[in-house]
Amino acid sequence: MVIDKKSVEKKYSIGVDLGGTNIVSAIVKYQGKIVNRLKVPTLAERGKGATIKRIIETIHKNIVQSTIAPGDIIGIGIGAPGPLDIKKGIINFAPNLPGWRDVPLKKILEDEFNMKVVLENDANAAAWGERCFGAGQGVNNLVCFTLGTGIGGGIIIDGKIYHGNNCGAGELGHMTVNKDGPRCNCGNYGCLEAYSSATGIKNRIKNRIKEGIKSEFLHFDSDDELSESLRLKSIFEAARKGDRLTSDIVEEAISYLGIAIANIANILNPEMVVLVGGITNEGDKLLIPLRKEVRERAFYSNYKSLKIVIGKLAGNAGVLGAAALLWIPNNYSCRG
Repeated sequence: MVIDKKSVEKKYSIGVDLGGTNIVSAIVKYQGKIVNRLKVPTLAERGKGATIKRIIETIHKNIVQSTIAPGDIIGIGIGAPGPLDIKKGIINFAPNLPGWRDVPLKKILEDEFNMKVVLENDANAAAWGERCFGAGQGVNNLVCFTLGTGIGGGIIIDGKIYHGNNCGAGELGHMTVNKDGPRCNCGNYGCLEAYSSATGIKNRIKNRIKEGIKSEFLHFDSDDELSESLRLKSIFEAARKGDRLTSDIVEEAISYLGIAIANIANILNPEMVVLVGGITNEGDKLLIPLRKEVRERAFYSNYKSLKIVIGKLAGNAGVLGAAALLWIPNNYSCRG
């Protein structure tokens, strides 16, 4: 990764992480220093137009709050859910953003801000952030799982983001881990995302409750109260207290994530798997059973050489990775 330090060390870029739940925008200085950061709800249910408007408003507000002259900003990097046409800057389809098909987000933002825009898959951006500034510094072969509303994946091989034939690589959340499993937002059945994402965990708990299975620690009288009570933190707390309903779902979520990582270990043999997202707040309560599952399923030599770690950038991996694409460009090898 060769950087012209003189040309960028006094400049800034804007990183945007577009998620199904939140939009995070940050103005970032070279070497990963965040100058100003904003986080707003995506409100994806209001539709594509409203979400695009929120992205634009958030970036404008970020620039104003930072008091940085637009001329000192070299561009905008945006990490977005895919699949994407990265070269053309189009979001082809986003399962957790209703109505998002063939959206030319790169052009929309270039027209609005009159500066360079780089579009990248959100999980690739998070992987790039951890590789440039976080847990993966100095690691040339790593895989990143983003565990949030959905599950994304970023693959770095020989120090470059791997995009695949048509920029569709890295959709780790849509690896089938149980052919008879629940339906996923993508339309398939038994995807990892349907089990181990925040949405998947909550949906499975809701379905069990509606089937009449009781929880000792989650109490509600209506669907509205049920939705409000189902926060990841309260779910994991209930599981730790021995709640049968939540502990079964949580154990299964971790087990299927372990199966997915074991598959990756055997297929790609990376040096590191980095986990980012809300579920990683569980720390060792996640890592200990997860590593056990991977150890039992992967080739021993592949597991022994594999580091499974929680990212160091917390909720900033995506924005930092997106911003870094303006300084440390990745050579796209996909067609299109």
